[in-house]
Amino acid sequence: MTTELMRYEGHRFLLYKKWDYAPNGRTPEQTEALEAGKALFKAANFEHWASQPELVARVQKFLVESIPSYRASPYGDRPDDIIKALCWEVRNEAAVIVRAKPEYIAHDGFAPKREFDYAAYKRDQDERGRAYMARSKAYSDDLKAYNKSIDDRIRREANALKPYRHIETVTEAGERNLAAWAKRDALAALASAASMVASSLPSRDDDVFDLGEVSEIGSGSTSLGDAAPFEYAKNATSNDVMSIAARGVSEAHEAECFANYETDMDLCAAGRAMFQSPAYYTECKARAFANYQQCRGY
Repeated sequence: MTTELMRYEGHRFLLYKKWDYAPNGRTPEQTEALEAGKALFKAANFEHWASQPELVARVQKFLVESIPSYRASPYGDRPDDIIKALCWEVRNEAAVIVRAKPEYIAHDGFAPKREFDYAAYKRDQDERGRAYMARSKAYSDDLKAYNKSIDDRIRREANALKPYRHIETVTEAGERNLAAWAKRDALAALASAASMVASSLPSRDDDVFDLGEVSEIGSGSTSLGDAAPFEYAKNATSNDVMSIAARGVSEAHEAECFANYETDMDLCAAGRAMFQSPAYYTECKARAFANYQQCRGY
């Protein structure tokens, strides 16, 4: 018995019992028609077949009338079970699908199963990868810009609300020391003048030991013989040495302070590399220099 299975791409595909199709030998045309039916079955979407009631009815009619081993359920069979039964018979070669001679027919909506297209899949994956990398770069750039805006805001607020106190420089320290020396010279001159005035006044205390004549600084002789008279002379020592002496620190202590300062600067550089924050490095550097000045006595 022959039953039409479907019409597809201008051809009719028929269902035959194996022994009903060309029982006396097959011609090349019949063999080609049989191979076309096998190709259709191989590429078929059986879920789509089961969704077409008319196709399912034709298949069940063929199974009931042509396949003795098939028994329809009195309660009705599901479309999936009917299509599976046909697939079983075709795979066991109890039934064959044959392409009939071409004829013009309208397309009935049947679409065979698509073959896997690796090239299209690879292109899709590459496109998805490029899109992901572009999105990731955009997110990374936005995050860097956001972090930079936070660092800039912190730096502005720190400068506005917590201005750095003035740290005395080496030049300013030298000027301060020179002013102190000038003040000391003025006090020495004032003391010398007061001594001269006091020596010119008569003593009111008879018990006071007479020191004799008080000569002016830089004139006359002294009781030390031919030694030069005492007078104030400005120290020719360098400003750095005088600055250290005025601050009450030694050269060894000064060197130790500088070594600690270098260590603090190394820690600041390490912190900048770790936190990636210019504001942190600026504040750390200022704090290290303040500690250095404090250690030196400023």
